[in-house]
Amino acid sequence: MRRHNTNRLMALHTISCILHNAYCTLHIIPYLLSLFLMPTRSSIVEGEGIYFLKHLYHARKIRNNIIDSFEMAAVPGTSAEERERLLSFVVVGGGPTSCEFVAELYDFVTTDIVKLYPDLVQHIKVSLVEAGPALLGPFDAKLQEYTKRLFETRDIDVRLATSVGAVEDYEGDGFRFPAKKALLSDGSELPFGTLVWSAGLKAVHFTEDLDLPKGQNGRILVDDYLRVKGYEGSIWAMGDSAMNEHEPLPQLAQVARQQGMYLADIFNKKQTEDEKSFKYFSLGSMASVGKFKGLYDGKNIGVKGEEIDVPGMTGFVALLVWRFAYWGRQTSIENKILIPMYWLKSFFFGRDTSRF
Repeated sequence: MRRHNTNRLMALHTISCILHNAYCTLHIIPYLLSLFLMPTRSSIVEGEGIYFLKHLYHARKIRNNIIDSFEMAAVPGTSAEERERLLSFVVVGGGPTSCEFVAELYDFVTTDIVKLYPDLVQHIKVSLVEAGPALLGPFDAKLQEYTKRLFETRDIDVRLATSVGAVEDYEGDGFRFPAKKALLSDGSELPFGTLVWSAGLKAVHFTEDLDLPKGQNGRILVDDYLRVKGYEGSIWAMGDSAMNEHEPLPQLAQVARQQGMYLADIFNKKQTEDEKSFKYFSLGSMASVGKFKGLYDGKNIGVKGEEIDVPGMTGFVALLVWRFAYWGRQTSIENKILIPMYWLKSFFFGRDTSRF
């Protein structure tokens, strides 16, 4: 349930892991409640072939660009070098969102789209670029290593301790289509047809512009009751935008959900604003890593000071836990019916490879 931002939902039958990111929402009640998830802002500018991993429309753009890349690579007379560039897919970031996305991407291009273009299999390359020393930074070291080995057995190019410094246009010999390449911190270059950026955290402009006390990374400072410091009783902040400087919490969906339930009780007069402080109950972290495999990290489950360690899980059982945990969070009966139907459809017939 990692950062994985706030609503990991249902796009599993498409290129799913875009399902994680919630939309920034401002709720005006008799109070001001700021709930702002902090999307990535970086020096990389979204454009042709370059996409962020935030909203549902990004999923559609990425999907369509992947299909376009295969269609362009299949044009007769396209050189092998250009085909390799078009079918090079780069994901920047090594957190749970990025790892889940790269797993879904790999499954999509090597299992579903490749049925339409079997002669292009040899040109497909998927790369994962992470600035840190390991994938899945918050997870247990054994699960980090498990994921890295799993990706490498699938010929996913994993580059650790490497960052993307810039993206630039270039012209290849005999290229028919506009080309871009990523310039990496180790001096190497990665030509690509699709680059997905899912790295870094910084406050959205709205949060930055608020004249409220801020802490690390521009997060709004709150007390133990989620009240903004200096504005107790009138302004509360929650989610990724908020931080208690004495006990900072991870920027996770489960944190925001529990904070929302806590504040709902206050606003619905079920408790007074300072009757009891907010206590975060950690449920652990999960991730899907493709090919019907998942991860569950059960260390430090519970309230701070009363944590217990639950054995971690990998493989199909962990995937079932991952899927049904999020399926159970659906608030609509319709979604609870449709999501398993999409899972069965993709299992028996594969993912849909048409544009939409």
